[in-house]
This record gives sequence, C-alpha cells and structure tokens, in this order.
Amino acid sequence: MRRYGFTERDVKPADVYENIKSLLQGEGFKVTSEEKRDNYLDLHARKSSVEKIVLGRVRDVDAVVAGTTGKFEVQLHAGVWGRDLMVPAIEGIATLGAAPAVEIHGAHEFEERLWEQVVSKIDPSLKICKLDGMLFQTQEELDKHVQAIQQAQQQAANSMMMYGGMGMMGMGLMGMGMMGGLWI
Repeated sequence: MRRYGFTERDVKPADVYENIKSLLQGEGFKVTSEEKRDNYLDLHARKSSVEKIVLGRVRDVDAVVAGTTGKFEVQLHAGVWGRDLMVPAIEGIATLGAAPAVEIHGAHEFEERLWEQVVSKIDPSLKICKLDGMLFQTQEELDKHVQAIQQAQQQAANSMMMYGGMGMMGMGLMGMGMMGGLWI
C-alpha cells in the first residue's frame, strides 16, 4: 500500500481522484464502486478474469483521496491474491510455485508505477524512494533515507549470520541461559 499526505499543494483532491480513476480505466480496470462525500473520495476498481485471480495478478485496486485543496492524503492499494493472503514471495515460491511469486512482484511494480504517475501529477519535483514508496523534497533527503534502509538491512543480515550457524537448539539454550531459565 502507498500512502502519503500532501500539504501546501494547489491541487484539488477531486482532480487527483479523477486522475487515478482515468489511469486505472486506461489499464483495463472497471470501477465497481465509488463513494464521494464531503472531503472523502473512495473507489474500488477490478479486473475480473479467472486468469488474473488464479495466477495472482493484480485483480483490484482501492484508492482513497481525502482532504481539501492544500491538505489531502492519497492511499493506493493493489490487491493481489498471494499478497492479500499474507503469503510473501519467498513462501510463494515454496508453496505456490515460481509463477505466483513472479506475479506478486509484478503487482508490486504495477502499484509502484501507478504511485509514480499519481505523485508526478500532484508534484513532479518530489523524489520517490524505490524501496518503500516514501516521498522526499530533495535528492539529499532521499539518499539519506535509502542509506538508512540499507544499513538496517545490513545489520539484519549480520544478525542472521551470527545466529544462523547455531541452529534452533543452540539459540534456545542460549536464550535460557541468558534469561536465567531453570535447567531440569
């Protein structure tokens, strides 16, 4: 899911909503429901074909635009069979085969591409992080953010390497010893 609050933009939320709707219809989606009230615009669009659902391709998109000119939020979510069931791509390879994992990745790319089109229409000067979709005013802010993500990933990988060789039994015993567990 992509979500961001925009401030100090001379853009009408209704125009953003119509842009999203047009982009989705251009991709072959049919709008199945719309809710428009006060400063809240919500749509659900769907591609309905057995192939899309069975193979895990993008089958639906939810979009919400809420707020007023100068202060609004945009949310996008592309629905994918595997991802919506909380099956990560790695598990998809193990349990569902390689094709669904590839399709889940493809759906992520679709959501990312749609997000880029929406953001560029609102403010083309914003920088988008390819890792998590967050938006930044400057390239320097984006570079710092990417560096922080990469450092966190490296630390996580190092931690896994450190404990990975011990196996479950070793970690369990280590945990008991560190926590002062009783040995029976």
